[in-house]
Amino acid sequence: MEWFQMVSDYVPANPDQLSAYDSIRMWFDHYRAYIIFIYLIIVYYLGFAERLRMPVLKTVLLYVLLFIGAIIFSILDVQLPVRSALFVAILLLVIVKVRIKPDKKGRR
Repeated sequence: MEWFQMVSDYVPANPDQLSAYDSIRMWFDHYRAYIIFIYLIIVYYLGFAERLRMPVLKTVLLYVLLFIGAIIFSILDVQLPVRSALFVAILLLVIVKVRIKPDKKGRR
């Protein structure tokens, strides 16, 4: 996957001696599309999934389309804060889920 190396934008100050931050940052840059793919799956299940069980072919199609979207987002992530935006979306959806759950129990 050569294009992953082309879109990596982090260059450490001292390539001979990598700090822990440099190593983590380079790892996140190298696996950018996979991290975004995981974020997209979490956002989908927290915000959009009506039910957790779908037929197998629909689930496979969903994951394929999410991975294609992750590749597109990983290319955009070079100039835009896509990973950060997805992380904030996950936090907001978790807050919404936590606040809605007690309301549902109170109505019953």
